[in-house]
Amino acid sequence: MMLSIRKACSKDFKVIIKIMRESASEDEVRGFVPPEGMSPKFLEELAEELNRSDPCVIVAEEGIIPVGFAYYRCKNNFMEIEEIDVMKEYQGQEIGRALIQHMERIAKDKGIKCLVAGTSINKEGKPWKAYGFWVHMGFIDTGKRIQGLCGLKYVKFVKQLQI
Repeated sequence: MMLSIRKACSKDFKVIIKIMRESASEDEVRGFVPPEGMSPKFLEELAEELNRSDPCVIVAEEGIIPVGFAYYRCKNNFMEIEEIDVMKEYQGQEIGRALIQHMERIAKDKGIKCLVAGTSINKEGKPWKAYGFWVHMGFIDTGKRIQGLCGLKYVKFVKQLQI
């Protein structure tokens, strides 16, 4: 596997949308995303971020094929991971881990010691499949449950970095 990670740019918008759509099946997302699907506000924010001179979006490529991406924001003293997706057929191949490790290096370079992430919980209280990924990557469930749209709740995770 020839995986590389690079900064995204505005021309990556469509491929990032494709990765998001192909990261989970319709059955998997049922009950975990609002009925309208991808939030227009989120897509607008992502497009704006990609148009910045130094976007906080990275793309993982297998050879020349984009297979995953991550979108993050650097706040005062922490990095918040807004979105991370890997195309379904490439999941389980350490691509998510590589994206996290890349963001950890960016955070450390900026003197940031804390990463924050989250995932959803459906109306029945079942966490999204990413819950186990975050725990596996060393993130800790804060116990906070934030009420979202359409009966969804969100779990917040944190990871302290050693600098």
